[in-house]
Amino acid sequence: MGASAYAADYCDRPELDTPLNPSIIANLPAITTLKYVPIGGVMASYDVTVGRRSGGWSWCSKSQWGLTEVVTSLVSRGSPGLYDSGVPGVGIRIGHFAATNWRTPSYPPLTMTGIGTGTMFFTDRARIDFVRTDIGVGKGDMPSFNYKTSFFIDTSYTNPRRAVYAIEGTGLKTRFEHNAFFTTCYTPKSSTEVNMGRPAAEQVKRGSVQNFPFALDVVCEGLNPTVKPPVKVYFEGNSVRDGLLNLNGSGQSGVAKGVAISLSSDKNVALPFSKAKAVALDWQASGPGNEMYRLAAKARYVTTGAEADATLTYVLEYN
Repeated sequence: MGASAYAADYCDRPELDTPLNPSIIANLPAITTLKYVPIGGVMASYDVTVGRRSGGWSWCSKSQWGLTEVVTSLVSRGSPGLYDSGVPGVGIRIGHFAATNWRTPSYPPLTMTGIGTGTMFFTDRARIDFVRTDIGVGKGDMPSFNYKTSFFIDTSYTNPRRAVYAIEGTGLKTRFEHNAFFTTCYTPKSSTEVNMGRPAAEQVKRGSVQNFPFALDVVCEGLNPTVKPPVKVYFEGNSVRDGLLNLNGSGQSGVAKGVAISLSSDKNVALPFSKAKAVALDWQASGPGNEMYRLAAKARYVTTGAEADATLTYVLEYN
């Protein structure tokens, strides 16, 4: 009777072996193929062994158990278990679970109290997810990393009462391959200037000013697919509506009042100032390991009652 009451306070010996100390995280596959997902999605996932199947504690209401803080060479991304992999656009998330009776991954640090009717086993598995964290997704070798946490549980049979079992991985790495993402998209020119001259005020009022053509050229690297993925663009700036950009320096000497710049594509579509209305760039050509796109557009002065100061910035969307 007394022994039974004591066992209910702190965990007695488990039904299986005690965990290895340390328990070693198995190596990752040499090559990881990343699949297409939106940002935040899992591009690849592995369940790898950690030590051996062990434990089996139950009926211990006072025992605390869980996982200690992680010590690792990886840099945290501020989300539970999520780190930078060292390859652009690829995060690595590491969670711990047991092959028996604890199938949902938990992320250190974790502290729980009490084990009821269920039987708890040692976390002999690690789930390693590779998460898309950016627009561009890189390829190649992930730098090797070290990782360590410990599983702990308060027991009635150890001295000290808290039994601690290290979980370690050393020199873990993999090589990323994919044919699903651009690694990056960029404009070869750092800025595009459109010289629109100095038209007479009467020309602007009559709407007789000319259009000035310009183009936004974009190079996307890291993918040569058969079907060219869409690359879209929208703009940010002080605009009352799509296709209308207010002048910089409004109210200053020498800056026209009641004048704005009309912006449209060569297909006469107003250039968008919201992500929801982003327009597709036209594919131009393939190069060695890259794809080339272009947005052809035009600008002209128009009259407006608004006066404001703004800067026009483009935002690319791809993959």
